[in-house]
Amino acid sequence: MTDRIAIIGAGLSGLILARSLSHHADVTVFEKARGVGGRMSTRYADPFYFDHGTDKFTARTPAFQNFIKPYLDAGIIQAWQGKVVSFHADGQISKRQWFEPHYVACPRMNSFCHALAEGIDVKTQIEIAPLSGRSSQGWHLQDKDGQDLGVFNWVISTAPPAQTHRLFQGVSTGSFTFQDVRMEGCYSLMIGFQKPWDKTWIAAKVHEGLIDWISVNSSKPGRDDRVTSIVAYSTHDWAEKYMDADMGWAQKELIASFEQVTDISCEMADHVTTHRWKYAIAQKSEDQKEHISTPFLDTDLRIAAVSDWASASRIENVWESAMSFVDVYRRAVFK
Repeated sequence: MTDRIAIIGAGLSGLILARSLSHHADVTVFEKARGVGGRMSTRYADPFYFDHGTDKFTARTPAFQNFIKPYLDAGIIQAWQGKVVSFHADGQISKRQWFEPHYVACPRMNSFCHALAEGIDVKTQIEIAPLSGRSSQGWHLQDKDGQDLGVFNWVISTAPPAQTHRLFQGVSTGSFTFQDVRMEGCYSLMIGFQKPWDKTWIAAKVHEGLIDWISVNSSKPGRDDRVTSIVAYSTHDWAEKYMDADMGWAQKELIASFEQVTDISCEMADHVTTHRWKYAIAQKSEDQKEHISTPFLDTDLRIAAVSDWASASRIENVWESAMSFVDVYRRAVFK
């Protein structure tokens, strides 16, 4: 009998798992947002488009290079090329070297996740209630409003640790404690101008202040370069310090820092908005690294969890973690 697997979360990790496990089981992905993508998201404010989560990625291992090759061949993934600079505290600007290809999905970062979702049963705008009942048939899932969603042999969470903890709160996870995984946040400031970008650089590392990285989104392949779309990311330290701050205040602080660093005034900007990512990157102490880098899997209860909290934050690491989990699942189920 074919297993029925429920995957919670339609970000990159969830979709990679769904594609890989669909060869062995009947897979359904549940996503509480309106669409797929997770942190590989794009904010739409026509004519501006902002990749306000993950803005680029690299491919360093032959295995991951082989994985993305069909998407490269199809043009869904393309190399992002141009001048990258560093802004220093003394006002100096230096060229920053990219020693390897940096890739983006086209025409939006979430286009990669849309491609991965093709042929997968993805149900959006559904928030799964904490697990409560497992019969001899499996887990009986409900949404937060109590609507029955069916029975599944396996439940796999790719949600952030705090959300996974709530999902599994009525189930024993042994010595594995999701609360031990500390996630740090980030703010994304999005700025749009109804004119082409007139600087020589496409991205910048900021070495002082509350902004960490600036991405000229409209300079990426497949984007509309008749307008300027910019995303400025805060440092994680600043975001954590002011995670619960008023959004209007946080946006003013980010704008002031952006203007000081770049000497670009936002007074005449045609669009400005800010997004707060509460769970952006996993921070691991030395004594936690080995423990929380291992995906959680209980073959008796048939529950599991894996996502970017179980790896470094790079897209390639997320893929490696998901594929490692698939191998563990196959050995556990087909032993």
